[in-house]
Amino acid sequence: MLACLVLIGCKPAAQAPVAAPAKVTVAKPVQQSVRSYELFDGNVSALLSVDLVARVPGYLTKIEFADGAFVKKNQLLFVIEQDQYIQQVNLTKAVFAEAKIEINRQKALLKDNATSQASVDKANSAYLQAEANVKLAELNLGYTEVRAPFDGLMGRHLIDIGNYLGSSPQGVKLATIQKINPIYVYFSINERDLLKFKNTVGSADQRKSMVNKLPVSVALQGEEGYPHPGVLDFAANLLNTSTGSLQLRAELPNERVNLLPGLYAKVKVEYGEPREAILVPNATIQSDQQGDYVYLVDEANKAERRNVKRGQRFSHLIEITSGIKSSDTIIVNGFINVKPGQVVSAETTTLKPHSR
Repeated sequence: MLACLVLIGCKPAAQAPVAAPAKVTVAKPVQQSVRSYELFDGNVSALLSVDLVARVPGYLTKIEFADGAFVKKNQLLFVIEQDQYIQQVNLTKAVFAEAKIEINRQKALLKDNATSQASVDKANSAYLQAEANVKLAELNLGYTEVRAPFDGLMGRHLIDIGNYLGSSPQGVKLATIQKINPIYVYFSINERDLLKFKNTVGSADQRKSMVNKLPVSVALQGEEGYPHPGVLDFAANLLNTSTGSLQLRAELPNERVNLLPGLYAKVKVEYGEPREAILVPNATIQSDQQGDYVYLVDEANKAERRNVKRGQRFSHLIEITSGIKSSDTIIVNGFINVKPGQVVSAETTTLKPHSR
């Protein structure tokens, strides 16, 4: 029995099972041309906004548009009672015709020395006054028709048919029309970012030359990316001391009327020269007390920690300014359970570049 116990005690201990390599997905970083940018909060505003007013008194007789409709330039919108203005034109034309006959008669008499130069001058003055009164009467008759000053979007009518429009130096407001193609987006840059931009972008002349050239893109709430392109077309020349910011404005095409006045807009302004950047998915970057890092896979399929520095973010990707090269292989999935030096089983994929 003692011998059996000795033999049992001499058997080798069972070895622990070897862990299988961690399964990960790897890819090469994206190498893509990018530009520096800044993001701002903005508001959409109409290119033009005009209050349509009645310039002559009278009863409103017609409204020739639907509230909220798009109208064309010179389209008839409102008609004010015209009868009295038509008769005023007829009256002034009659007076003008008489004055014309009289001036011609006086000129003929002057040739025969049958009248004085003073009579001719008086007849000529009456003729000119009558001519001016005809033009004034025709002008007032024209004011009875209110037409669209440009292609635009109408608001609601503010005066109903049958109301009397009294005479007023400011005119009686009938409706508002807005030109929204193209359209403006206003936004502001704070003093700190303005100084940063001035230090980044050369001379004052270079910055001024960016107006009407600097690309701007806009996104509305809920939209992915910045699908509405435009250009910076205005920069205020003075800083607002109450807000500490400088007002900027972008002009954007708006054929499909996706942008409406009053909407909130996220504004992206690109600047500087394009550069080749190394981009990786933002989700692959981890952080600890030593800073930001990613995991690479070397030729022996071993995981390697690599400290990196972040740059700007581009959609789902982020720029890496130092730490990795375009030839490195990074772990994009499965890195949570990976440790430095650990052997991994890698499946290769391809990263999609960012889209504007």
